[in-house]
Amino acid sequence: MKFLIFVGILSLFLGCNKPDPNPETSDEIYKDLLQELDVATKALEAEKKNLEKLESELQKVTPQTGQIKFAQKKVYETKATITKLEQQKQFFEIKIELRKEEVRVRYMEARKGGRKWPDQAELDGYKAMMKLQRDKLEWEKNKGKKKDVPRGTSGGGEHGEAPAAAPAGH
Repeated sequence: MKFLIFVGILSLFLGCNKPDPNPETSDEIYKDLLQELDVATKALEAEKKNLEKLESELQKVTPQTGQIKFAQKKVYETKATITKLEQQKQFFEIKIELRKEEVRVRYMEARKGGRKWPDQAELDGYKAMMKLQRDKLEWEKNKGKKKDVPRGTSGGGEHGEAPAAAPAGH
């Protein structure tokens, strides 16, 4: 009886060492790509509904009033946006498949002892890259700062200081 209990406990410890059949489910980058795909899919569906509404409005527009050009322009722009969103969706689908294969290879390398899993440096690099892509970059250096104005003008002197008094002899 003790032998069976010992074998049962031993099998639990040894059985927990099986490789994960879906290691991508624990990968943060893979999860982020799935979220991006979901956002792109929802945006695409919303834009398609918007196109249907715009096309019905285009049919109702009175000809030769000038409104038809604006309605046609909106339909054209919406179709261009739909094309862009379809491409974006396809990009994320491809990216997810590539990431899935890459994660599986890296996971197996990590199980053999050749690599870290999950690789924190890779995750930090990905987060930094995505932050740069998602954040609105401010290219204007002086935004919110006082501009330098020539001396003697109402804006003050150099670096926003009050203008200096002119020397008496000049």
